[in-house]
Amino acid sequence: MIRYGCFVLLLSAACDVGESGGGNTDKTASATIAPTTGNMVTGTVKFTLHDGKVSVVINVMSAPEGMHGFHIHQNPACGNDGMDAGAHWDGAAAGDPTTHGLPEGATHHLGDLGNVTISAAGTGMVMATNAAWTLGDAAATDVVPHAVIFHANMDDGTMPSAGARIGCGVIAAD
Repeated sequence: MIRYGCFVLLLSAACDVGESGGGNTDKTASATIAPTTGNMVTGTVKFTLHDGKVSVVINVMSAPEGMHGFHIHQNPACGNDGMDAGAHWDGAAAGDPTTHGLPEGATHHLGDLGNVTISAAGTGMVMATNAAWTLGDAAATDVVPHAVIFHANMDDGTMPSAGARIGCGVIAAD
């Protein structure tokens, strides 16, 4: 949403609109989850920067019932059945497996999103906010460009992996 905080004059329109003009322009980024070989999971991931906070909404379809780990990974790539996404994202470097955890824990990577619960109908949704994330500023904390991975197993917060990578999508600014 753009708020116009200036008056348009007939001869000149010398005002700022959007973020620099005191308005609040939301920035967004998204990823489309595609299945890896032999899997059927699909979905969408939408990041939104609003009032200085980045939130995410994850919608998953055609997935196996149960709890599944979901993470942001270091590289903006889904080749090699999601393996090209690399390790969990943790700022400027790939996540150290010893600091893996769940988002509500004391220790975790920036990319640790926890679990998505999938219903018997194959659908699931998660909404989260992380005060450490940024969007569109090219900082080490920027969620763009990375990949999201939907895993075969539940993330218990102690293992560096939640199993096979059964869905992947690259995060890009909208």
